[in-house]
Amino acid sequence: MTALDEFLAIRRTVSLWEARVSAELGGIHGLSVSDYAVLHSLSEAPGYRLRRVDLAQRLGLTPSGITRLLNPLERRGIVSREESGHDARATYAVLTASGRALVKHARTTMGAFAETMLRSLSDRDRASLAKLADH
Repeated sequence: MTALDEFLAIRRTVSLWEARVSAELGGIHGLSVSDYAVLHSLSEAPGYRLRRVDLAQRLGLTPSGITRLLNPLERRGIVSREESGHDARATYAVLTASGRALVKHARTTMGAFAETMLRSLSDRDRASLAKLADH
């Protein structure tokens, strides 16, 4: 198998995992994997808030991509938008109380899914996959 074949196989696997977990999360919590990634990032941030550009960078998205992802979450009241007091151009995404409750419950589902999907991998394989994010 060539490096290109391996790369495409990894991409396909990730796509299949995302589709499976999005279906499960959607059925249980009304979230996609991308939604969960936003909520998780905000739940780990100080004050449950991040500048939208920083959130986009963490998730590997463009500013317009993060806007498209946040708009439905804002309409649902899971995330709110907050203006910066110091920089009129900067806005923050803030996890609301209902968003914090939702991510807490969804974390259990995501954790179980992650364990199931990664169970067959050795610690070394897991570390190698995690290292790919640094490239």
